[in-house]
Amino acid sequence: MNDVTKYIIFWIVFLSSFFVTFKTLQAIELERIFKKYRIFEINAAYLILTILTSYLLGKFILDIIELFPGN
Repeated sequence: MNDVTKYIIFWIVFLSSFFVTFKTLQAIELERIFKKYRIFEINAAYLILTILTSYLLGKFILDIIELFPGN
């Protein structure tokens, strides 16, 4: 598999999992963990966790694809 295909697959998985992860984290209601009126910290936690999870899922999918021969 060439680098362009890997790049496209990674970004498709990253962007799709970004939205799913963000909505999932909102459903979990992380606000309960933080003190009241800590809006910046709550938003930063959402963003960091969402980016981290999306990146790891994208790399995981690419690693799974690389395991199969013939790519």
